[in-house]
Amino acid sequence: MKSCIVYLMVLVKYRTIPREGFPIKNIEAAYIAGFFDGDGSVRLQLQPRENSKLGFRIRTIISFAQKTDHASELSWIRKVLGIGYIYARNDNMTELKIEGFDQVERILKVLEPYVLFKKRQVQLVLRALEVIKHKKGDILTIAKISDEISKINYVTITKKYTAKAVEKFLSEKT
Repeated sequence: MKSCIVYLMVLVKYRTIPREGFPIKNIEAAYIAGFFDGDGSVRLQLQPRENSKLGFRIRTIISFAQKTDHASELSWIRKVLGIGYIYARNDNMTELKIEGFDQVERILKVLEPYVLFKKRQVQLVLRALEVIKHKKGDILTIAKISDEISKINYVTITKKYTAKAVEKFLSEKT
């Protein structure tokens, strides 16, 4: 009887989170979320594009950074998540980046229950992704969400394409 209870506890503890061919153990999701809270970021970027219907390209990015000497942790995260690319920056840092609406959404939904310090950023990006899916032409709302994320995140460069810039662009377009 006791071994049966222990077995059930192990099953519950290591239950996988089904995500469209994206099995990840709870313990792995919790570890990656903790790593994300400390050394990760999630961003929503707008880049002007003349050939875009909205006038801007929207990018969603999850990134994890680590000193190059400790890049093996990033390789493990990439292996568990099954996506992303790793590159060495020229400042002795290595970064794992994951881009794309579907990929970012899928990963954020898996990590969200375990994220503590960056939960607001995660929720904002998920909200922006909903806007992108259901209100395709609402670039101003997306820009406002992007501004809100930038206010929370530690940003080293001044953001060029804010909601004000998008508003100006839209008013000149009409």
